[in-house]
Amino acid sequence: MEPETKQSLYHSAPFQAAGAAITSFKPINSIHQHLCAFHVYSQDRSRHVEAHHYCKHLSPDFHQCIIYDSDNPNAKLIGIEYIVSEKIFTTLPQEEKKFWHSHKYEVESGLLQLATKSLVPGSAADVAEQPAMLELQKTYGKTIHTWAIDISPELPLGPPNLMVSYTADGQGPPEHMVQKRDMEWAQDTAAKRELRKGYLPQYEKADGADEWEKTRRGISFDVNEVAL
Repeated sequence: MEPETKQSLYHSAPFQAAGAAITSFKPINSIHQHLCAFHVYSQDRSRHVEAHHYCKHLSPDFHQCIIYDSDNPNAKLIGIEYIVSEKIFTTLPQEEKKFWHSHKYEVESGLLQLATKSLVPGSAADVAEQPAMLELQKTYGKTIHTWAIDISPELPLGPPNLMVSYTADGQGPPEHMVQKRDMEWAQDTAAKRELRKGYLPQYEKADGADEWEKTRRGISFDVNEVAL
């Protein structure tokens, strides 16, 4: 077989099926949680992105998630998020804490949700997600998006971006984004907010999270060339 002919097989369905059959996907297969939320750019809080997190808990205090723009088979991989417990967050150097955001408001507002399969009734999802919400309310995330999908949907151009979350009403995301997500997932963010008031405890986030609230400054990653 000529090299060109062999190469032409690379994107074929049979070649991809064979790859799936003979290749190990252990790290991917260990993912056991799908969370849906919204992120906002640290340096531009007018830009919001729906984010689908596929997570693995490496320990009770440390989770790692890969982030896609949807749950479709051809979803685009747009970033990563590391999630730590308050126990770990409080040990971080102050200079490091500026990269981390709290999840308290995301959880209490109903914006952060466990994304379940379409056949799972909403009432069942509300019950299934309670252990996760009780845990995540007290966690902190460091999120980097490597693809600015909102302004460059075709290719991941430019430097990565630090993404943060929301800490109070009125910060976003736009209502139409929330409504679209609710419709697609047969969920009700406002109802979740009310439901969670009944089982989430009072919690005050740790000092150092959401640094932008005090400084009123965001963070951007600028490219600096250095001599080799």
